Amino acid sequence: MGISLDEYQKNRSLLIKELDSYNNWLQKMELKDDQKKLTHYKEDILRDTFQLVVVGEFSRGKSTFINALLGTNILPSSAKPTTTILNKITYSEKPAIKLHFHDRKKKVETISEDGFRSLVAPMDPIPGNSESEKEYAKQVSFVKGIQYAEIGRNLGICQNGVEIIDTPGTNDLDPLREEITNTIIPRSDAAILVLSAVKILSESELSLLRDRLLANDIQKIFLVINFKDELKSAEDERKVLDFAYANLKEILGDPKIYLVSAKHALNARRKAGGEELKGRRGRPLEVWDFERTGFPELEEQLADFLQFERGSIKLMKPIKRTLENIKDVKKEYIEFEKKILNSQMNGLKEKVEAFKPKVTLAEKHANDSLKVLKMQLQSKEKTLMEWHELELAKIAKKALVAFDQHPHLSQSEISQKVDLAVAKYEKTLFEEKKKKMNSIVKDAIQTASGKINEEWAKMDFEMKSMPESESSYELSTIVDQDPASDGVDDFFNSIYEELDNAWSSSRGFWDKAAVGVGVAVSVLAHGLTKLFSWGWSHLTGVDEKIQLRGQLVAHYNSVANQKMITMKSEYRTMSKYAEEQYQGIIKEHLLMIEKQLEQLIGSTELEGNEITERQLVLLEQEEELNRIAITLERLALTLKRQSAGKVGV
Repeated sequence: MGISLDEYQKNRSLLIKELDSYNNWLQKMELKDDQKKLTHYKEDILRDTFQLVVVGEFSRGKSTFINALLGTNILPSSAKPTTTILNKITYSEKPAIKLHFHDRKKKVETISEDGFRSLVAPMDPIPGNSESEKEYAKQVSFVKGIQYAEIGRNLGICQNGVEIIDTPGTNDLDPLREEITNTIIPRSDAAILVLSAVKILSESELSLLRDRLLANDIQKIFLVINFKDELKSAEDERKVLDFAYANLKEILGDPKIYLVSAKHALNARRKAGGEELKGRRGRPLEVWDFERTGFPELEEQLADFLQFERGSIKLMKPIKRTLENIKDVKKEYIEFEKKILNSQMNGLKEKVEAFKPKVTLAEKHANDSLKVLKMQLQSKEKTLMEWHELELAKIAKKALVAFDQHPHLSQSEISQKVDLAVAKYEKTLFEEKKKKMNSIVKDAIQTASGKINEEWAKMDFEMKSMPESESSYELSTIVDQDPASDGVDDFFNSIYEELDNAWSSSRGFWDKAAVGVGVAVSVLAHGLTKLFSWGWSHLTGVDEKIQLRGQLVAHYNSVANQKMITMKSEYRTMSKYAEEQYQGIIKEHLLMIEKQLEQLIGSTELEGNEITERQLVLLEQEEELNRIAITLERLALTLKRQSAGKVGV
């Protein structure tokens, strides 16, 4: 019962075993830089978890649904909207709640259960009571600084490697909706949108899916319709499912829709765990059979999706990188030394000594190009920020136009109108922002590295040509490999790939910086939205409308300011990552050249039987590399077959 990831764990164990074998091989070869890479791959695999995001508007039973997944009451449910704190439920042997802050210098704070409940469901301030309002403002200020609450529990689902991310309930005009669709869902492995069977598909829920959800994330969405227990018949259940499918198929293609009773699923699991369930008057609670709750089908499909589709993606990345590394190591060390041993050594030492000054000069040029890269990135920041500020102002203007066009609507109606007016533009702006940032960084790298790529290609060609082959055929092959004939390889390609993947990865350079995963925007804006809604139903005159319009202006100004801060942090984080990777590639390539020069010199000192013995050692080393590569390739095929066979069934 529950979400099982056994197949993923088996595939992961096999991958770890082969990475360990390759690490031992690299250790014998004294290839420390490649060992470091492999260590990072392994650490990423071991640290990686499946992030399951749960999203829902207020009163959809989201907390009860998460508790049902976990099989116990972890999250407090409330009859009123709670504060905007992101909760991450993780595995821990002992129960603990820890607060992580946006300010990375601030220590993680452990908090009690009661303290946590008072944070997520604080007492409203007493109107006109300055002490009460002051205390409430203090608590809101504290909450704004929280990045997320980590709720650690000794639960099977979490021990299997699943982290459940509980997003705060959203409403119209709440920038958390953007945070969810632009950041949280893209970096998750699956997302569950909790809907209500008694109020199926509100306009704002449709808008979130239609106007805000990014195209790449459609396949991640699981739609869970809660409150199955509120429907009176099988016919009612069919009507709800048919209505949802008809309204969502154009948005999501073939939507994954599940009708469940979270309340009865939770109670069934609590009863199975030995709890005696009683109502307020001490009477036994009605508990459905677990099969009837709709959870078994949901959990089975969710497990298949996580371990076969998302699990395949998680494992394919290190497999691909390791296979590429094996290919490079074979080419640069094994095949290079084999070629040396089959060649004439006449004048080789002199050639190596004559080549060394070129390496020194190449190092200087490479370090100079790093300075160029830094200047390029710094010079583009101002233009990028000005563009973003202008686009945010356009969105705020569209919001005000929508407000002015509907002066006589209720608060909820006009909130929807404003949200609908800006949703598509906010989505488009986010996509454009990603493209611009990636393009700027890529262009800067290409500008800085152009001459370096050419210089390194010529050096590699010259060094591989140093040994004089005993075979005229081999010599002609080497001469034909002039770098100018097929264009120059870009030694910095790996940076581009990471930049493209960063926006949709839960691990990566965003994970090491306090950007993007916060809810800082939402905490600030939710307070304004709440203030906006408090006054609306009581104010109907012209002056009051002007006042509310001013609040809307203040709302968008505050959000824009926070978005500008976030974007600057994102751009600088991306720039810093590019600079660090650029510098690392320079160091790695120069070390490889030094290692190859050592191989050249070492080979000149071998004679007769020593050469034969060394050739046999190289053959054994190559066979071990081939064995590891073949095992990894077979694992990759297994992952592809599992994904094709399970997902979408």
